[in-house]
Amino acid sequence: MKDSPIKIFIIVVVLLSIFTGAYLLIKHFIEDDSLEYEEYLKNYEVNEYIATYVTDEDMARRYLNDYIHNMYFDIEYAYSLLDEEYRNKKFGSLESYKNYVYSLTYSTYQMERYYKTSKDGYLIFGVYDNNGNIFIFKTKGVMQYKVYLDDYTVEI
Repeated sequence: MKDSPIKIFIIVVVLLSIFTGAYLLIKHFIEDDSLEYEEYLKNYEVNEYIATYVTDEDMARRYLNDYIHNMYFDIEYAYSLLDEEYRNKKFGSLESYKNYVYSLTYSTYQMERYYKTSKDGYLIFGVYDNNGNIFIFKTKGVMQYKVYLDDYTVEI
């Protein structure tokens, strides 16, 4: 039996319709993805960052939290953060500093108030906590500081 030309024609038309539909569907998805990718590249620059404003109060709180964390989890590093002249005059040794830290009450340290001043090119943050302690941070850059645990042992 011979295939009639009409059957062949119908098969060719159906196959062409399937391939055309598949091609258009694939083309649609590829174009949509590339548009989203191009918009992504267009909206964002290389090494783009979002500026964040940090208040003086936020920085004072951050210095206090950082130092308290170091006091209890890396006491030697906390000792090294003390100003050298202050450290030698107030404590003299790491053991003396450890005894001081261990004598502090293990309650929460929360900032009650702070002050900020500038002296000799340094920013100085004085932070008073809820336990009546004062921490003075003499900063020369963000998170680059020396600590004083009182304001009378040495001149800051």
